[in-house]
Amino acid sequence: QLSLARPLLLATAAVFLADGIVGRPSLSRRALKSTGGGCPHSGWATHQLEVVDAPSTSVINRTNLADSFFGIEGGHMLQVGSHLYTVITEFNDPPLWVPSRIAMWRAPFAAGDVWPGNWERLGTLFTSGGTCDCKSFRASLGSSAALAYNNQTGHYEVFYVGFKSCNDSSFVNRNGRIFRAVAVVPGEAGLSGTFQDVDVVISPDRGMQPWEGLQGDDSLQPYSLGDGRGWAGFYGSAGVTASGVNPGQQVGLAFAPTLAGPWVRAGGATNPVNLSAWVSHIEQPMVTQLRDGSFVAVFDALSAQGRGMIGYSWSPDGIQWHPACSQLLDVLKSPAAAWAHTNVTRTPQGLVELQGGDLLLGFSAYDFVLNYTSKYGNNKHESMGLARVRFQQ
Repeated sequence: QLSLARPLLLATAAVFLADGIVGRPSLSRRALKSTGGGCPHSGWATHQLEVVDAPSTSVINRTNLADSFFGIEGGHMLQVGSHLYTVITEFNDPPLWVPSRIAMWRAPFAAGDVWPGNWERLGTLFTSGGTCDCKSFRASLGSSAALAYNNQTGHYEVFYVGFKSCNDSSFVNRNGRIFRAVAVVPGEAGLSGTFQDVDVVISPDRGMQPWEGLQGDDSLQPYSLGDGRGWAGFYGSAGVTASGVNPGQQVGLAFAPTLAGPWVRAGGATNPVNLSAWVSHIEQPMVTQLRDGSFVAVFDALSAQGRGMIGYSWSPDGIQWHPACSQLLDVLKSPAAAWAHTNVTRTPQGLVELQGGDLLLGFSAYDFVLNYTSKYGNNKHESMGLARVRFQQ
């Protein structure tokens, strides 16, 4: 059994809340307000976000990803030294969601900079098989990848999903499992080099829970709970379950004493975790520990993405997550973010806490401003954008 410093206490009580959409201050400064139940943690009062600014263009797009079929999807952004790094999924050929690559990108971002400099593609870490024959667990590598620093070994690690791809239904990618790879070279230098696959840390054939479906396990972003407390991470699943029910996209918590594992799913009293009072279906939570010791998660709020929304949740300790401690962040309402004028967001790449209190949010959204037509006739490109957010005063 995995021993934790404190018990799992995941509240799932239903609450009724007012409009929690928070956009640019000129558009809205509304915070989440309880009308029949609220966040049980007092720290929530000082951890509600607002969007304050956004660049006028996407930052990873058709101009610097020239051979892309569809663009990018799930990934994870970290600041290391004077650079931002993001490990991200790229879709390079049809059919959509199958031929894919895990790639590393970097941009200069020194203390005091408002926005990072130009993004540079450092290289491809892994390439999928790309075939829809229902055989290989690496047919598709889309779309989740996450970075973690192993302070025991001094190496960065990448956790990414691999799927079987089948051409027999609308649910093309299935039976997902989470691969763990380790940088050959220690420290920041390893981020621009080779990563070697080590093992599979979570898969449907290792303790799959009743709420998990045909999709298998679609993501895992490990985050440290602090010295001596081990690691945690949200993993996701969707699709028809063994009982024939399709509950949609949901997430659960898993824990491990070290990044190497063993990774153990939390019990049925905890999973699936209700992270949001605003949407019932979510994907790929990305968690950051703040300097004050609390934790923030951003996630794909699926039923609100057509309105330009990203989901956000806060926890005092990274273990206790409550749906009332959540918001929807309107990242595309800023006039500066007009590059995604279709107003459809997709997957966040995480939050980076900056000096001075602001946070930098990375996310993907559909980008039509470039108005290109690819060799496959697809004129919609999923690009990466940024926004600055801060805690409301």
